[in-house]
Amino acid sequence: MALQDLTPQLRTRLSRLERLVGWFVTLATILLVAGLIYYIYETARRKGWFLKKMPYYTFVHNATGLAVGDRVKLMGFDVGEITHIEAMPPEDLFFNVYIQFRVKEPYFGYLWEDSKAKVGAADFLGHRFIEVTKGTNGATTYAMHELRELTLSDAREMMASNKFMFAQDIAQGTNLLAHPGEWLTPQILDRLQAANVAKFEIVDANAPTKNPHYVWNTKSGRYEQIPEKSKGYWLQADESPALTERLESVVNTVESALPGFMSLTNRLANVLTNASGLVRHADDLLLSAKPIVTNFAQISANLSGPKGTLGDWLLPTNINAQLLTTLSAAGGTMNSAQTNLNLLSSNILASLENVASLTSNLNAQVQANGLILSQISDLIVHSDEMIQGLKRHWLLKSSFGAKTNQPIESIVKPRSGAKE
Repeated sequence: MALQDLTPQLRTRLSRLERLVGWFVTLATILLVAGLIYYIYETARRKGWFLKKMPYYTFVHNATGLAVGDRVKLMGFDVGEITHIEAMPPEDLFFNVYIQFRVKEPYFGYLWEDSKAKVGAADFLGHRFIEVTKGTNGATTYAMHELRELTLSDAREMMASNKFMFAQDIAQGTNLLAHPGEWLTPQILDRLQAANVAKFEIVDANAPTKNPHYVWNTKSGRYEQIPEKSKGYWLQADESPALTERLESVVNTVESALPGFMSLTNRLANVLTNASGLVRHADDLLLSAKPIVTNFAQISANLSGPKGTLGDWLLPTNINAQLLTTLSAAGGTMNSAQTNLNLLSSNILASLENVASLTSNLNAQVQANGLILSQISDLIVHSDEMIQGLKRHWLLKSSFGAKTNQPIESIVKPRSGAKE
């Protein structure tokens, strides 16, 4: 039925219904578009599409388990992804695989010059992942603030604000005067003045940058402008073998050890066989040793009796009586000898006491008469004079014999020319 055939009331109601349906479709379309836009925004925000990403690269021995798009981790967080994997030229003897990845903000601020890219196993299927380590010393890989060049006089004026740090290595020979990350202090500025350092670069902490413009150069020890086609900052790789390589090495080790293990099992089987034979021989030995055990038990029973002890076997009764008699006689002899020895020692002691009293009496007489020695000497001299006088007397001269000893002569020859 055509629209013209409808009544005016039906045409009015139909137009109202068409308008409601149109508004509903328009509102649903708007909500669908808004939901789609919100979903895209949340996905982009979650994946970091709106965040600044800085490039890094490293070199590994092989790319097993690594793929473009794999996540890069830092302290357990997903901070970036791998963007490029490429084999190095065959003439390169030091590096095999080039891997480039990006780290989003603010996580690239945790990476300093001592950070590393650790490559480890992710699961048992051979996948691996890259984890960058947080820096602890040195300069940040990318400058997070603006850089300025100052003179010593300008640095002394700005030092009070405590918002300026050194942005380069300043050395005098092998002596390092300043290092990036150190604040401006009077001591460091005095060292720079003594070393005749006119200008140097600093980091202005008052001027943070959302997009870093400078990258750290380890060789020159300072920040440089980021090139247009920069590969990023190089991180040293700390690579562990893939899980498949480890399993292969374990399998190879087991295969190499299997022949020895089989020979060991064969030897063990031989040892068990020999042990079984030894047990059978031991049973036979025990059966043959049963009479010996019985005899030994009988001997031990005899030994435990009053007349079957080992002492009675070694020393019969008559020998034991003789030994007792001999020992008693020896004891009497020792007692008499002891008595005689005591008597002899008492006699010797009495003799020593008599000698001591005699010497003491003599000493007392000598002490009482101090002229006895001179008198005895005079007596001897006078006696000699009397004898000499008797020798010269004519009546007694013949009673003394002639001299038998010749007079003493000197045996020393006189010198020539000396008077005799």
